[in-house]
Amino acid sequence: MNRKRESITTIKGGKSLFVFFLLWCFFIVTTLSFAGTGEKPNEVLAIGSSVVVGGNLALAKERAISQALKKGVENYLLRRLGSLDTLNNFQRLAQEIIPRAKEEIENFNILAEYQIIDQYKVLVRLKINEKVIDDKLREAGIILTEGPPIKVLFLVSETKGGAVTYWWKDPGSPSALGPTELVLHNVFQRRGFSPINRTLGVPETQFSDDMRSFNLNDNDILRWGKLFTASVVIYGQTGINEEEGVSINLKAFDVKQGIMVSQELQVELIEKGPDGNEDIITLLEKIVSGLVDRMAPAIFRMAAVDHEKAQHIEITLIGLNNYRQFRIFRDFLKRDVAGVKSVKQIRVRRNSISIAVEFQGDKYRFLDCVLNHENIPFPLSLSETEEGKILLKVESDMSQD
Repeated sequence: MNRKRESITTIKGGKSLFVFFLLWCFFIVTTLSFAGTGEKPNEVLAIGSSVVVGGNLALAKERAISQALKKGVENYLLRRLGSLDTLNNFQRLAQEIIPRAKEEIENFNILAEYQIIDQYKVLVRLKINEKVIDDKLREAGIILTEGPPIKVLFLVSETKGGAVTYWWKDPGSPSALGPTELVLHNVFQRRGFSPINRTLGVPETQFSDDMRSFNLNDNDILRWGKLFTASVVIYGQTGINEEEGVSINLKAFDVKQGIMVSQELQVELIEKGPDGNEDIITLLEKIVSGLVDRMAPAIFRMAAVDHEKAQHIEITLIGLNNYRQFRIFRDFLKRDVAGVKSVKQIRVRRNSISIAVEFQGDKYRFLDCVLNHENIPFPLSLSETEEGKILLKVESDMSQD
C-alpha cells in the first residue's frame, strides 16, 4: 500500500513538474519574442520532444533536438512567407525545403532541457542561414506575392443532367453565379487573388459569335480577359454526373503574356450524405482546392516574370530518334514559349542533345511554360539528376516519328 501511494505521489509530482516546465518554456518564448532586443529576424525558438526508449537518454536527446530544428525552420518559413504564400507554395515547401532543414541552419543553442518520466524535451534557439534559404526558395520556384492581388476572371461552364450553362452565352443578360463559379470565387479569394464579379456588370461592347461560343479558343479567352482588365483568366468545364462523379478541367491564361500557364484536371466520385442526398458544394470545394494547390504556384511565378532577369537554363533531351525531332523542339521554344530569348545547342550524344536556354524567369516557370503548352510538339516526361540537371525524355510512342 505504501509503495502504491509513493508511486501515485511520484506521478503526480512528475505531472506538476511537467506542467511547470511547459509554463516556464512558454514564459521564455514569450519574453524573448517581445523583448525586442533578444531575437534577430533570422533567429527562432522551437521546442522538440522525444520518448526515452530503453533508458537511452542520448538517443532521445538527439531526436528531440532534430525535431526542434525542423520545427524551427517551419516557424521561420511561416513568419517570413505569411499564411497566403505558405498556403500557395505548401507542396514545394513540404517537398523541397522542410525535409532539408538541417542544411538551412547556421547554428543553434540548447536553452533548456528536461526529462519527465519517459519524455525528453528541449528548448532550442536556432539561427537560420538566410542566404541558403533564399537560394532554396529560388530553386524551388517559390515566389513571394507583392503588390495588389492578381485579378482573375472565371470562364467555367457547368454540365449537369445534360443541361449546359455558361454565362458568356448571353453576356448582356444578368445571371447569378452558378455553384462552380461561387466555389471558384471563394477558394481563389482565400488564396489571395481578386476574383472579378461579372454579375456587377459586363463591359459594353459588340460580342462576336466566337466570344459567345461554348468552346472558346485561346484568342477569345484572352479577349474576355482584356475586356475585364483581368491579369489571369481561368477557363474550363465542370461535369456533374451522379454515376460518374464530378470532373473539373481548368486552364489558367496569363493575359499580358498571352499564353496558358497551367492546366489541371481532377475527378471525384459523388458520396451520398446521411440524408441520401449529394453534397455537391462540399465536393466542388474539395476539387477546386486541389486544383488551386497545383495551379497557384505557376500563376504567381508567371505574374512575377516582368520583374525577373533572364537566366541560362541547361536541359537535356533524351530518347530522340533523329535530329529532326530536335529541330522541331528548338523551333517550338523560340516561336511559342514566351520568355525564351535564345536556344543554343551545347552537347550532342548518340540519343540525346543538351541545350542552353536563355529564359526570363527560373527553371520551374520555364518547365511550366513548356510542359503545359498547348502546342508542345510531342509528349515529354520530366526528371532531374542528383545534381539538379533537367532531363526531358521524348515519350517512346513518339520517338519513331
